[in-house]
Amino acid sequence: MTIADPYKELKSLINSTSKNELECKRYLDFAKELLVKNTPIEFLDVESEYIGHTGISDYIISCRSKDDAGIEENYVYIWELKAPQCFLFEKDSNNRVIPTKDFISAENQLLHYYNENRESQDFKTNFNISKSDNVKLGGIIIGSNQTKVKGGFLDGHKNKLFIKALNIRKEILYGHNGIRVFIWDTILEHLKK
Repeated sequence: MTIADPYKELKSLINSTSKNELECKRYLDFAKELLVKNTPIEFLDVESEYIGHTGISDYIISCRSKDDAGIEENYVYIWELKAPQCFLFEKDSNNRVIPTKDFISAENQLLHYYNENRESQDFKTNFNISKSDNVKLGGIIIGSNQTKVKGGFLDGHKNKLFIKALNIRKEILYGHNGIRVFIWDTILEHLKK
């Protein structure tokens, strides 16, 4: 299936009322640079729906890149995806939000797939990875600008609670491990450029 206008097509999928994670996944090929940490020398492989013992990883991307010391190595990044129609957070109290089941599910899946694959010699061989440290947590792509927070808040307050909740998770849970959280609009903005 050819993609004539990736930006327009992904925008339509994001604005759809139907959950469409699988259709949206195709557009990640146009935003590969966002999904890796170091500037890639070359992209080596993309695996969609990689089957492991603990489940199916949604999106795995490998590349050859240089680290901060200029050493070239192969790296692989594991990503978990949920549809743009999935909410990230929902109301917990008037001044606090809680991750939705979809978001918690994505976190749980990502951690299990990463844990399994970084220790799997078959996985490292498949992606031509020399050591476990080169298997990286990519992150989670979920939701959109319209689905950041579910619940009865004024829009301004809703956005403040979203930023606070996500920043807490980044600071305490994600930052040290390199997990990133994108909404599908971030991918869309990259396609616009």
